[in-house]
Amino acid sequence: MKLPGFIRRNWRLKVVSVLIALVTWVGVVYAGNPPTTRVLSVPIENPQSLPPAFVLVNRLSAVQVRVGGDQDTLASLRPTAVTVTVDWAAATHAGTYAIPLIVTRNDSRIELIDPPKTVVVDLDTLVSVSVPVTIVVTNPPPVGYRLLQQQATPSTVAIDGPQRELAGVQARVSVDLSNQRANFQADLRVFAYNSKGVRLNNVGIDHTDVSVSIAIAADVTSRTVAVVPHTMGNTSLGHYLAGIFSNPPTVVLTGPQDLLNTLSSVTTSTIFLNGITGVYEEVVTILPPAGVTASPSKVTVTIEVATLPTPPPTPTPSPSA
Repeated sequence: MKLPGFIRRNWRLKVVSVLIALVTWVGVVYAGNPPTTRVLSVPIENPQSLPPAFVLVNRLSAVQVRVGGDQDTLASLRPTAVTVTVDWAAATHAGTYAIPLIVTRNDSRIELIDPPKTVVVDLDTLVSVSVPVTIVVTNPPPVGYRLLQQQATPSTVAIDGPQRELAGVQARVSVDLSNQRANFQADLRVFAYNSKGVRLNNVGIDHTDVSVSIAIAADVTSRTVAVVPHTMGNTSLGHYLAGIFSNPPTVVLTGPQDLLNTLSSVTTSTIFLNGITGVYEEVVTILPPAGVTASPSKVTVTIEVATLPTPPPTPTPSPSA
């Protein structure tokens, strides 16, 4: 077929013009939205899908994947545009070694640039051990109180994890008793610690909480204090209270130490002064605070009521002459 003359005429010049226009258009487009690259931090999709005989000693970090594309596309690109998985079929033994990665793009507008091919994993054999639950008292009860029986229910838990980290593993619950003056009962969280006392976060525990019971009792002690008789009322007109004495003058109090520390004396049942004259004796009961006993529990109180002296008569003045 023979082309028309207007097409064949100056055809070389026409081809050159088209090429120049195409290059110019491409330059304008790329000047406004040029190609570039970006590094995406992509989490591994299947970190826990390894063979059941193994366990990860350390968590797998996100994989850095470089992608290419135009500036507008990469500016709004999310890490979900790329999927990273581990080929766990290559995990055949415990230890630290590199196994294959599978990096897949989920967005046709981007290209993967030299994607990582392996990841280093630290694998260990998965084991399960049964250990007793240890109750750790971080702060003891207040002064005057002491710990008695302690119990955790269940008393043992099963811990699953890397074999090398479970040597000497402990299951602990911590309790603060600094304000506890009565028996303690609560459900507490169980945590695993290695033989060096470092908490393990990559292990499993079959019971995340246990019921903890701790019996707390007052620390009983004794103290000698003075007896202060308690009186009420007033002596008769023309009389006054000359003295009041207790026999014995002191008693021994027995009770919680923190309570006894606040006592320097103890009172008695009430003695009424109305109508008393001369020397009067009465057996009264010691009244200690609740939770405290006194020995002896009764004392004899002697009260002396004296008569006010009668003033001498005033002399009558002599009449003046």
